Amino acid sequence: MKKLTTNEIRKMWLDFFKQKKHYFLEPVSLIPVEDPSLLWINSGVATLKPYFDGRKTPPAPRLTNSQKAIRTNDIENVGVTARHHTMFEMLGNFSIGDYFKKEAISFAWELLTSKEWFDIPVEKLYITVFDEDVEAYEHWINVIGIKEDHIFRLSRDTNFWDVGQGPCGPNTEIFFDRGEKWDKENIGPRLLSDDIENDRYIEIWNIVFSQFNNDGFDNYSELPRKNIDTGAGLERIASIFQETPTNFETDIFWPTIEEIQKLCSSKFKYSIENYFNENKHQTKVNTAFKVIADHVRATSFAIADGVFPGNKDRGYIIRRLIRRALMKGMELGINGPFLNKLVIQVIESMKEFYPYLLEKQNLIEITILNEEEKFLKTLSKGYEALNKMIETDQKVTGKNALLLFESYGYPIEQTIEIAEDRNVKVEIDEFNLLLEQAKQQARGARKDLKAWDKQNEIFTKINVKSEFTGWEETEHKDAKIVYIFTDEEILTQAVDSEVYVILDKTPFYAEKGGQAADTGYLTNSQTRAEVIDTQQGPNHQHIHKIQLEGSIKIGDTIDAIVNKEKRTYTMKNHSGTHLIHSALREILGETVMQSGSYNDEHGLRMDFTYNNSISREELNKAEDLVNKKIKEEIEREVHFCSMQDAVNKYGALAFFTEKYDEVVRVVKFGDFSSELCGGTHVDNTVQIEDFMITGLESKGSGVYRIKCLTSKKAITEYLNLEFNKLNLIISEIENKYLSVKTILKDEDLESLFLKAKNESISKESIIRLKLIIDELKNCQKSFDKRFDEIITAKKLEKFKNFEPKLNSQNLLEINERVDGLNIKDMKTLVDEFKNKFNELIIILTSENTEGNFVVVGVSESLQESYPAIKIFKELPVSPKGGGNASLAQGKY
Repeated sequence: MKKLTTNEIRKMWLDFFKQKKHYFLEPVSLIPVEDPSLLWINSGVATLKPYFDGRKTPPAPRLTNSQKAIRTNDIENVGVTARHHTMFEMLGNFSIGDYFKKEAISFAWELLTSKEWFDIPVEKLYITVFDEDVEAYEHWINVIGIKEDHIFRLSRDTNFWDVGQGPCGPNTEIFFDRGEKWDKENIGPRLLSDDIENDRYIEIWNIVFSQFNNDGFDNYSELPRKNIDTGAGLERIASIFQETPTNFETDIFWPTIEEIQKLCSSKFKYSIENYFNENKHQTKVNTAFKVIADHVRATSFAIADGVFPGNKDRGYIIRRLIRRALMKGMELGINGPFLNKLVIQVIESMKEFYPYLLEKQNLIEITILNEEEKFLKTLSKGYEALNKMIETDQKVTGKNALLLFESYGYPIEQTIEIAEDRNVKVEIDEFNLLLEQAKQQARGARKDLKAWDKQNEIFTKINVKSEFTGWEETEHKDAKIVYIFTDEEILTQAVDSEVYVILDKTPFYAEKGGQAADTGYLTNSQTRAEVIDTQQGPNHQHIHKIQLEGSIKIGDTIDAIVNKEKRTYTMKNHSGTHLIHSALREILGETVMQSGSYNDEHGLRMDFTYNNSISREELNKAEDLVNKKIKEEIEREVHFCSMQDAVNKYGALAFFTEKYDEVVRVVKFGDFSSELCGGTHVDNTVQIEDFMITGLESKGSGVYRIKCLTSKKAITEYLNLEFNKLNLIISEIENKYLSVKTILKDEDLESLFLKAKNESISKESIIRLKLIIDELKNCQKSFDKRFDEIITAKKLEKFKNFEPKLNSQNLLEINERVDGLNIKDMKTLVDEFKNKFNELIIILTSENTEGNFVVVGVSESLQESYPAIKIFKELPVSPKGGGNASLAQGKY
């Protein structure tokens, strides 16, 4: 069998399928695009869902890829098992309505066994199939020639792929036999037939025959277009060819492990031999090495794709990976930050297929270092918190153990270890229960989102051509209707109803790339239809959702008229998005990466990743820079070219987040902005007219959302509204002040009111008014406190002249009604009497709109013999409340 590097395996896979006329799909970001059902891209097929369910037509019916993916549902198993990873690469070949079972099986067998390709000995391969899948079984036996003792017919549990809704079907799996040394009990093929977890037979290929639709209620129907979905774990295959005990000794991870050995204490070494002569201590050491190597790779890729450590969602996962790896470093005697030093090893191992990692090296290293330093500070706080828990409770409750785990990143193993040293118990069962509940809650936040859409037969049949003319025009005369349909059926004609239509040529822009859909009208002598929405069809057709008044039929000609005002302002905002993106990259640095946007006629918003705080001054600079470029009257350029020319010749930004066509469109504004974009834009930056940032908010995990406006009209309207709104807030504060000014005067407040009155409407005044409001609120707090003190003093004044009288026990006592006072006022009065008299019992009762209250106070010298709480409980009004020897209070 050949000895192949990981890069050679990946290249051989892709080359093989390219020879079989498969279109190569570049790997995309780990962050899903327009798929809220996924936190991460979690498989090779996850990026292809729109092709499988028919929403989009793929660039070719046969596809191949090598896609990075992240799965985090069982992070705890990473490093413990031989083949479990946080991030992994899936080699894939896919058929969208082209070949099916026989060809998929034959392709797999040829690649695996042919001397030209992987050249794996036939006797080393074993097969499983779904026990009801006769076709696949017979093809393996009769065509491929698999011996009957090398193929097993298994149940739905192991050999049927189903995610609850959408495409599903039986699968066949291919296993490699590593030999008897990995089967100590010599169980043999029964490990496969009985589905027993083992290290002998390694699954290296899984072919899913996607032939059914699940309606979400386990009702199955034949797919109108059958598909093939194949996955093969690159790390697993590498371990086979490189004959390593686990994936971690392959050339993917081994350089990182060697570097860890240089950083850790000399008494800790990674031992490959431990897999054959296991030692409990060495297993723990090996696990620490594996966790670190795995987590630093996953973290590096995630940061490169724009995910930064944070407190929720993806950011929380990355933070947890860094913290877990750092703790494993401590187990190996590494003190202080060290993960950032391993990034270069990850990049060196992966850069051949992922060259963009080199550009991101500095960003990755700095981000990891910052998080390591933060965690080391947090860790010491966690240690202090744990000590306090032990001191207070003489145990560690499950709730507190979870608090340490989630808030301080304190591993449960560390908590148990420290607790055992102090001879106290950790309520581990409660911890495990609460942890599982937290996991379920996190999963539940996404459970209502569909993993797959049911394949729509109508979409799979849309093969008409439709040309978009909207880059040059907003009206197109005599467009021909070539397709009419509803959600349920394809039509040849329609009357007075809501339907979808496709035109042979259309100026209507379909919503995509962050630009809102065009609306408008379709009209001829027989009908007038309002275009409510425009969306992209499976083969780049623009599908118009219309409210029809009159009748239409296939072949009719119709005038397509876009709402020109909406389009004009949408174009200003879309071009504004490109300019603010470039401005932010210039002001904040090139680590800024756009991660989403939306532009319509009302304004623009853009999400971007940036792992630092952003000052008002930096925002002002970005806004000024955009306005400078608007005034420079930069002509827009458009270039249709290859992806390579887009990046190298025209300097277009590409962030590996989406799948691009072979020919891409570049929109360029001079040397300032160049991006891949299919949207509509102004011809010249001067047409944007004006630009203003109206808001910036943090979305967590190093993601920001900026909101902006363009055009003089929109900005003028906004300034008027905002100016009036801010002045209304100021007026409310002023009116409140004026109502009590006779009691208390404040020159600072009056100065700020005057300052606000001198402002006139402008961008700058909006900023100044917001600052004035902040100052007013701070001054108001101080004013309110002083005012309350004055009012309280006036309220209490009439009750201060009470004189003590001797009670039945011959003690000085004040027992009076103070109607109108609340508990707070009564306690203030009690304190004043206690300060005035040395030996005194005070009993105050009050009736007011809030209720009936009683407060008992006792001077310090009497508290031992006559505690306030005892007097309180013995009062004839039978109050309910509590207190201590000094003071008791409650209601009656």
